[in-house]
Amino acid sequence: MSHPGNDEIIDNKRDSKVELSQNLVNEMTKFGIGIIQHMAAEILQKKPGLSLKEFTKILDEFLKKQQDTDHNE
Repeated sequence: MSHPGNDEIIDNKRDSKVELSQNLVNEMTKFGIGIIQHMAAEILQKKPGLSLKEFTKILDEFLKKQQDTDHNE
C-alpha cells in the first residue's frame, strides 16, 4: 500500500537519478565538443581553408578508425 512519505522518497530518488543522468549527458557533451574543438584546431593548422564537408569526412574517418580499433581489441 502506498504511503505519502514513501511516495515522496521514491519520487525524490527518481528525480535525483534523472538529474544525475542529465548532468552526465551535459558533461559528456561538453567533453565531446572540447575534443572536436581540439581536433579542429590541429586539422585547420595543417589544412587551412578546409570546408565543413571535408572536416566532417575527417571526423567520420577518425570515428571509423576508433570503432575498428575497439572491435579488434
